[in-house]
Amino acid sequence: MKFENPPAYDISELIFKDEILIEEFFSKKYDDFFKSSNSRYLYWDELKHKKDLPFDPIKSWALLKLNRRSNYKKLTFGDFSFCYTLTELIQKDLHEFDLKLIGGLYKSPITNFEKSEYLKNSLLEEAIASSQIEGAATTTKVAWDMLKSGRKPRNESEQMIFNNLRGIKYIDEETQSSLDFRFIIEVHRIMTANTSAESCAGAFRESQIYVQDHVDGEIAHTPPEYEMVEGLMQELCDFVNQNTVFIHPIMKASIIHFMIGFIHPFKDGNGRTARALFYWYLLKKDYGLIKSISISRAILDSRIQYEKAFLKTENDDNDLTYFIMYSIKSLRVAFESLVRYRDKKKEEREKSNLIAYKLIQKGLHKRQADLIGYLCSKNTNRVNISSYSEKYDIVRQTARKDLNDLEKLGFIEEEKIGRNIFFKLTSIEKVDAYLDA
Repeated sequence: MKFENPPAYDISELIFKDEILIEEFFSKKYDDFFKSSNSRYLYWDELKHKKDLPFDPIKSWALLKLNRRSNYKKLTFGDFSFCYTLTELIQKDLHEFDLKLIGGLYKSPITNFEKSEYLKNSLLEEAIASSQIEGAATTTKVAWDMLKSGRKPRNESEQMIFNNLRGIKYIDEETQSSLDFRFIIEVHRIMTANTSAESCAGAFRESQIYVQDHVDGEIAHTPPEYEMVEGLMQELCDFVNQNTVFIHPIMKASIIHFMIGFIHPFKDGNGRTARALFYWYLLKKDYGLIKSISISRAILDSRIQYEKAFLKTENDDNDLTYFIMYSIKSLRVAFESLVRYRDKKKEEREKSNLIAYKLIQKGLHKRQADLIGYLCSKNTNRVNISSYSEKYDIVRQTARKDLNDLEKLGFIEEEKIGRNIFFKLTSIEKVDAYLDA
């Protein structure tokens, strides 16, 4: 990926040669410029095209860097220094994320059944999308069929997806654990089992590697020398496990994600491991709803921005703010999908309940009315005798009679799928005509 590095500019020249400018810097003269540039945390290639710059692009960039450096929070891993800025937008996003996208969901929750279904589907979606980011070629539909049916993987792409699902389930059981080499290596082992990356499992890499851009094949990142990996990973574990300095969990999870990509402790499978540890840390910090979203789907849908977030961070003094902001945006997109699902289910329930109420008024048994309301709420809904009898805790004979009566009324009809017989809605128009009669 062709990516422009920020220009080299000696900020000391800005300080010592432009004394008037620095005096104005502290007089708040450039606050509007700083605020507008930091609202989206513009990178050099965006800032240079910005209108109404206070100076020429290079000098304006140097001025902005001076502002950002005055607000940096600093981190050190081995010989590498990193920083991030807690911008107003980040603080606002984190606040809204906590209160609205998590707290707001509980004000109008989905039912336990719907939550269970969405959770199951989200886990499958995450497993598929995370593998597709790493190159799994299987279509989403084929992958869904494999995971839902429980059949064994037929090729490496399907195996990657199967492994990701196992990995997600494993980290959910390890939220009380601290981050250590055993846990990281086990997550990686699960993620790479029975794939070409399996030979890399069991230990950190012992040779130098290079990360290629997935589009043009050029070297996008040169990770630290392999002799440094163990020390860097230990410092990362210490950073994750310590609680003396507070960093918001979403920001800290984002830093974990980035650092696994930066250190690249394994020869292959680092991306899958990084995203798994991102999930694990948020689960550990009681962000339970993280299981109900697919962050990897949001990443897959913005793959170029994902890779740019890594490059911007590394090219601009290891400024993690770029990657943190990308992570927050991806989480927002993923959670908004959950909110839309909740609202859709609420609308379906209201429609179903209204139809059921009207049918009961017309003389139908409540079980039958509820079923027709359910089938009317979504045209893909199906039911069979077993699921109907189980739902209402009735014997199969009673279930069969209920369904036969509805079939005689013309509300439902049989549909054979494989060896199974299901019942589906004939048409909502017939239900409406019955209600209007």
